Amino acid sequence: MISVRVRNGPAVAHYPPGATLGPRVLPCFEFVWMLTGRASWQRTDGDRQRLELRPGQLLLTRPGFAEHFTWDPDRPCTHAYVTFYVDEHGPLGDPETWPLHRTLAADPLPALCGYLLRVGEPRTTQVLAWLLDLFVAGPLPDEADDELPEHVTRLVDHLRAAWHDGPFRPLDLAELAAAAHVSPGHLARLFRERYGRGPVGAVELVRLARAAVLLERSNLSVAAISDACGFVNPFHFSRRFRTAYGVAPRDYRTGHPIEPLEPVRQAGLLPIARRVL
Repeated sequence: MISVRVRNGPAVAHYPPGATLGPRVLPCFEFVWMLTGRASWQRTDGDRQRLELRPGQLLLTRPGFAEHFTWDPDRPCTHAYVTFYVDEHGPLGDPETWPLHRTLAADPLPALCGYLLRVGEPRTTQVLAWLLDLFVAGPLPDEADDELPEHVTRLVDHLRAAWHDGPFRPLDLAELAAAAHVSPGHLARLFRERYGRGPVGAVELVRLARAAVLLERSNLSVAAISDACGFVNPFHFSRRFRTAYGVAPRDYRTGHPIEPLEPVRQAGLLPIARRVL
């Protein structure tokens, strides 16, 4: 269980151009996130870490940190903050291992930060505990996506465009390599090193995951699902589905022994599947 106590905030601080704060040493934890403008944060003891803070970043400083802030010299800035004590770390482990900052690229972190500024007690401590848990535990969905290599990101963007409002048709190696801007041989090698299978097989597993969702969450016939997921006929679809899920599509529909995304998760393809599906 994670237990926190608020010391000060949540609140918004407004600064004129060029304002500074510190050096100071906090006796507690503090979350800081920029709302407008930018700031330079520096730890002035220990390893003397330095960060440039802009909207979309969340900073967590710890008790005992000696720190210094310098705000944008050219324009006013605002940031939100909350200082707090952590009485129980629960499953989060040693605070010395906690990350210093994370991006606020996608929910739920930005939603929780915004809610924290509006909610009153006793919900403040609950929301703060959720925010701390997600901040420390990670990775978050948007960070899993960010971990994709550049060539895989380009390939995923191509898949989304190719499958938009149409069947999840199969794509051959040449098309996938062209989308990724690498040679077919290089793409095949990269996929086998990272996912243990080639790009064509990886894409097929994502198509089968969509089929599993439709089997579980719709009344579409097996033939209709086969067509929607780009298989040449229901027989071929059934054979490939059995290989991935261990049962035929009709048996999966009545019993679904594993959840639809489990095969892509085991293959390390979940970040790709989530962006596409």
